[in-house]
Amino acid sequence: MGKTAIIDELHVTVRIPADLPEADAEVVRRALTGKAFMAGLRRAVRTVIRRTPGLTPVRVRLTR
Repeated sequence: MGKTAIIDELHVTVRIPADLPEADAEVVRRALTGKAFMAGLRRAVRTVIRRTPGLTPVRVRLTR
């Protein structure tokens, strides 16, 4: 048996207006695929995990 087991998965859905101009949609895509966004998301998740006592033993992995 492995050292950990998955008990839940969370998915984030990012939506833009259907009529958003393509150039603006591309700005959103670049922001979402950038290193700064993923780093910020990791920090935010880590902060919430640390502030939630019941989640002390969990390990979280963020993937794209």
